Amino acid sequence: MTFGPASQAHRGRWSPAGSAAWLPGSWRALWLRGLDARSGNAFAFSVACVALATGVHALIGLVQPDTLVFSPYYAATLLATLVGGSEAGTCAMVLGGAVAYWLFAPPNWQVTQLALDLVNWASYGTSSAVIVWAAASYRGLLRRLRDEEHKRQLLNRELAHRLRNALASIQTILNQSLAGEKELLGKTSARIAALAATNDLLVSSGWRTASLSDIVAGELRPYDPSRVAFQGCDVQCTAEAATMLALVIHELATNAAKYGALSVPDGHIDISWRRQDGRLVLHWVEQGDLQIASPAREGFGTKLLQSTVRAFHGTLETNFRASGLDCTITLVLPEPRPGEAGLTTSGGF
Repeated sequence: MTFGPASQAHRGRWSPAGSAAWLPGSWRALWLRGLDARSGNAFAFSVACVALATGVHALIGLVQPDTLVFSPYYAATLLATLVGGSEAGTCAMVLGGAVAYWLFAPPNWQVTQLALDLVNWASYGTSSAVIVWAAASYRGLLRRLRDEEHKRQLLNRELAHRLRNALASIQTILNQSLAGEKELLGKTSARIAALAATNDLLVSSGWRTASLSDIVAGELRPYDPSRVAFQGCDVQCTAEAATMLALVIHELATNAAKYGALSVPDGHIDISWRRQDGRLVLHWVEQGDLQIASPAREGFGTKLLQSTVRAFHGTLETNFRASGLDCTITLVLPEPRPGEAGLTTSGGF
């Protein structure tokens, strides 16, 4: 392990400011990774902890001479165990006790009188042993959790890779099967792309949740950002809800690009959402000189919207005005976790 200025020598000239910036990051890395148990670095760290505790003891003694003999060395034992393991903690415990007795024990603590003050030694030894045991147990548990997290991340990446391959295979099959149906092929391919984008959001969150703001931004990113604005409270969607909402936003955006506000130069879309009585209410409003009328029949996109909305006990209300589509979607989604509601994200990519 290389420390401080020496580690910076090959990168350039050392400076106090650079060293000061290095220290917090190095300590954080040391604290997160720890040191190998029984290694020379672990024992060296335990000695450093005892030395630091001794310095603190000496400084406190200048102000309060009656400071307890062993008090600073409990922290040294704890820190040495957490970073270097039980052996390093035991080393700090023994070395700290010896240094405390040698430098800070009062005169009446002579060897011939130690039997009269065995309570202090027993208290220090017992307390330090408990600290070593508890800190070593915590260190072992933390390392196991980190190993499990690392394995989970590997599996997550593998799952994401397989999903991308599966979607790519589906896309290839569709290209071959629908070679003569250009319009249908284009619509289906775009919907698969929407699902793939949402999967990427879910992968980044460990398949827990995806933000509705991120879903909306991702689906509308191909379009001119100056013509789209969205705002609403921070809604974290489950994997199933995120997939459904991605399809809904994709269908509305595709319709706007072909027939609605995004098909004319001055068109604009405003999207907002809120939670109301345990339900999510999403409002999609298009503005532009469109002079459109309500379609004579329901297309596949409208049927897809209705089926996906019904899956979450929701409703879909559409109003085709001369200025564009006015659509309100109401869904039943799980309540947000504490601290997720009340935050606002507004129109941008």
